[in-house]
Amino acid sequence: MNDFILNRIDFNCDMVQKGKLCSCEAIQDRYVKDAVKIINNFKLKAYVEELSSGWKTIWIYKDEYMLEVIKKLPEQPKTIFEHWILGKAFGYSDEAIRNYIQTKILYN
Repeated sequence: MNDFILNRIDFNCDMVQKGKLCSCEAIQDRYVKDAVKIINNFKLKAYVEELSSGWKTIWIYKDEYMLEVIKKLPEQPKTIFEHWILGKAFGYSDEAIRNYIQTKILYN
């Protein structure tokens, strides 16, 4: 695994350990096994989804219930609720979510 990908996985794991509910990273198939080992070393959980040919999305989370949330997150949010739930899942503050919705969704 190259240093860039290793650093991204480490960073995402660190963010989840510090309280972010989940994080994700797109990685090539060949790096999935090593990424999962790193995630497990942080005592976190990994969920892998197909992204495209040769690529996976690897989700990093701590709490068991988040797997169900991750599986139901919208891929292309359109509604205020979909944007809000993504903001919450990725650990954005209520103020940041509100500002995003007000500036990008409601008044755009």
